[in-house]
Amino acid sequence: MTSLLSSNWYRIQHLRPRLRGHAQVHRHVYRGQVWYVVEDRASGRYHRFNPAAYRVIALLDGRRDLGTVWQLVAADPREDTPGQDEIATLLGQLHAADLVQADVTPEVAELFERWGKERKRKWMGRLGNPMSLKLPLLDPDRHVAALVRAAPWLWGRAGALLWLAVVLPALALVPGQWQALTGNWQERLLSADSLLVMALVFPLVKLVHELGHALACRMRGGEVHELGLMLMLFYPVPYVDASAASGFAGKWQRMLVGAAGMGAELFVAALAFYAWLALEPGFARSVAYGVCVLGSVTTLMFNANPLLRYDGYYILADWLEIPNLASRANRYWRHLAERHLLRLPQPEPVHATPGERRWFAAYAPLAYVYRLFITFGIAFFVATQYLLVGTLLALWAVASGVLWPLVKMLKALFTEPRYAAHGARVRGVLATGAALAALLLFVVPLPYHTATEGVLWVPERAIVRAGGAGFVSRVAARSGQAVQPGTPVLEAYDPQLAARRAAQEARLEEVQGQLDAAWGSSPAQAQQIEEQLRREQASLAELDDQLLRLTARAGAAGELVISQESGLPGRWLKRGEVVGWLRTGEAPLVRLVVTQAQVDTVRRSTRAIEVRMPQEPGRSWPATLTQVTPAAAQQLPSPVLGRQGGGEIALDPRDTKGTQALESLFEFELQLPRAMPHGFLGSRVHVRFEHAPEPVGLRWGRELRRLFLSISHG
Repeated sequence: MTSLLSSNWYRIQHLRPRLRGHAQVHRHVYRGQVWYVVEDRASGRYHRFNPAAYRVIALLDGRRDLGTVWQLVAADPREDTPGQDEIATLLGQLHAADLVQADVTPEVAELFERWGKERKRKWMGRLGNPMSLKLPLLDPDRHVAALVRAAPWLWGRAGALLWLAVVLPALALVPGQWQALTGNWQERLLSADSLLVMALVFPLVKLVHELGHALACRMRGGEVHELGLMLMLFYPVPYVDASAASGFAGKWQRMLVGAAGMGAELFVAALAFYAWLALEPGFARSVAYGVCVLGSVTTLMFNANPLLRYDGYYILADWLEIPNLASRANRYWRHLAERHLLRLPQPEPVHATPGERRWFAAYAPLAYVYRLFITFGIAFFVATQYLLVGTLLALWAVASGVLWPLVKMLKALFTEPRYAAHGARVRGVLATGAALAALLLFVVPLPYHTATEGVLWVPERAIVRAGGAGFVSRVAARSGQAVQPGTPVLEAYDPQLAARRAAQEARLEEVQGQLDAAWGSSPAQAQQIEEQLRREQASLAELDDQLLRLTARAGAAGELVISQESGLPGRWLKRGEVVGWLRTGEAPLVRLVVTQAQVDTVRRSTRAIEVRMPQEPGRSWPATLTQVTPAAAQQLPSPVLGRQGGGEIALDPRDTKGTQALESLFEFELQLPRAMPHGFLGSRVHVRFEHAPEPVGLRWGRELRRLFLSISHG
């Protein structure tokens, strides 16, 4: 039990402290316990104190000295009555937070230093996240208050009913339009027109979002004194500071302010969805689609996600009644490290209930991993279109998410007195951690594989192709029929080719007549005409050969399979177009493509190949590599590998056939076993190339080198 008295109390007992004018106290209840939140209206920061501390704070009125305060506290002894040392510590915390002033004038230098530190803290907080750099512009409180007075019904029952009447029907209609909304979404969003639309409407949608926060906060008495621009992925979007809601006593009020922005954005997205359904294809419909996507997808991915420090995080913290969830979770993990790794005799205490500790243990690592994942994911996505920008974003993410926290941790370990007293233990833990990291990154081999998609196909001789271009006049063989090599499958007719043959035949007869006449009058001229006759005969033979190729024939014995057989008569076929294929009993093939970054690994270090079919996901089939296209190309072997066909490869938005990729690819051909099912020819399959185990650090180094080479050659 700590002593209530202090030998140094006489040094401060004559002080007459009081809370500063910009400090406002709010009574909150968290998990059944009463806490007092002191709002610093000058800096926008909030400080939480328990009832024992507030007993002292409530007595600091500037008239009583600390000796009198202590007598009043001691006159009502309780189990949590603070001692004189604890009161002195509390006073130091209030002074450090600039919440209290005493009857002694602090030095001007100290005031400037404190002001400078607070300003530096704010700017470092704004610049520390590469996803969102904040630049304040103006104080919008007066205008927001005017809007609240103009439309108070928006935040009552009438506003809630209006929101439900607009959003709920849209949610009910979305499943029926899902394919139309998501089909080829990447190509639709990355086209030049779509990017222009996004650039125009994104700030407007986010302005509506931030206006929702501001109005909800002001409606309940909070003030909104900061409006500015946030550079999200280096693109300016508006933001407002509605942190005054943290002082609201009711958690549902705080949660409503946090959700108001998302609610406003979903309302606008629903209106845009209705417009998208009603409009004809064109610019206006593209604008509606962009607003719909931005108002729903970005809200769910970022604002609603509690693992990022956006709206969802504050809603979760208020719902759990755990203020400062992220920072307290980080402190809890630091406490675990100090206690179990560094084995400090008196680690920094963590004041938390068992339920809060469980949330701390889960939240901190999940939020850190997800934050890095989403940042690198966006950087990779941007790099596929704008390599330099994506690379810079990734480097910034590494610096702010990995290197900077590591530097701060090392600085604390080597400079703070509580760690310096156990320097040997600290150095031992750091050396062990560095050795383990190096071991895992550069020594321990881990499983290594390359995954891609392919299309199930047949050998070339089992494919029935149109030998020439023409209109289908007759289907000579039916699907399911057994055929032999050379059996006619369909016949086509080309009017132009037939006309050319008729003209060539007439030309040949004309030359033949000239030859017959020349033999009687001029043998020398007849020899020249005879040479011309042979050329005309060769031209006629070539036309006959082209007419003969208009009949598509089977190249092998097997069962004929023709897709869309009923739609063939009268259809125009290009030369080489696939008409059908034959089930010959031979093993099927897989045609696939890999990126330039994967091709060397697939060629040189593949140990085994595994193929899985979507129709039988639990079964795998072995395969062998039989053919590699030596040159890179952008043409896909089948539309099913592109985004339009449900595949993973990004397509050129200008390509209407769905077979032109955005990047250069290398085509491979795999041989499958005979037991592989033949009933799904033309369908997509999943291919996995197994490589020799390799440390992950070597892979990252190789990818980083390739990235820098691509930038330097770009």
